[in-house]
Amino acid sequence: MLWTDLPGLFPGYRSPGTWLPKLQKHADMVFQASPRVRVTAVDADDAIRRQYAESLELLRIMLEARDIPAIVDVGSGGGFPGMVIACLLNDTPVHLVESLKKRAELLTALADALELKQVKVYALRAEEAGRGELREAVPVVTARAVAPLRELLEYTSPLATPGGSLFFPKGSGVDEEVAAAESAMALLKCEMRARIPMRAEISPVLSVLWFQKTAPTPERYPRRPGMPAKHPL
Repeated sequence: MLWTDLPGLFPGYRSPGTWLPKLQKHADMVFQASPRVRVTAVDADDAIRRQYAESLELLRIMLEARDIPAIVDVGSGGGFPGMVIACLLNDTPVHLVESLKKRAELLTALADALELKQVKVYALRAEEAGRGELREAVPVVTARAVAPLRELLEYTSPLATPGGSLFFPKGSGVDEEVAAAESAMALLKCEMRARIPMRAEISPVLSVLWFQKTAPTPERYPRRPGMPAKHPL
């Protein structure tokens, strides 16, 4: 896949002359930083499809499901999908939660270089973010390649407003992950709304899980850092 393929794949995103150069600049900066800050295991030859087209497809699916007045991306890494989304939604507050200091510093540098003034970076673990100013503060939450679903829901759902939405790209083991997460969904007040496949030309294996948060998160969640991974719900 080439950069020039993206406007044709996503005709609903207007003014590609504005957002496409930003994505290219973002990719160049991530590549230049890679010797000191590892943010992805994706090969450079597949980066346009795996990192950028998949992030744009996730955004397309989210926008078809609901409006996005603000969004938080948990475990943002190099900015996939949160920074990519910010390059298109210029007036939408985008909150990036990244626990590793070097990656958080890179995200801040990227936001400054790309003039994404609506982006705010939080150098925090997700469990800490869920106990801070972002708790139940953002109507749309997403995360990509962070953790199995039953663990991921504890990281992300405390950030969503009651009635808010959570969107997660997941691969071929999605049915098993959903089945294993039934207890977590009940405890965290999250209801699965849909599983939406990405278009085959973007990814033949990924689909997006859409959850709605039906009530406030119980006070005990998220548990202290490390507990969701050690003892998933």
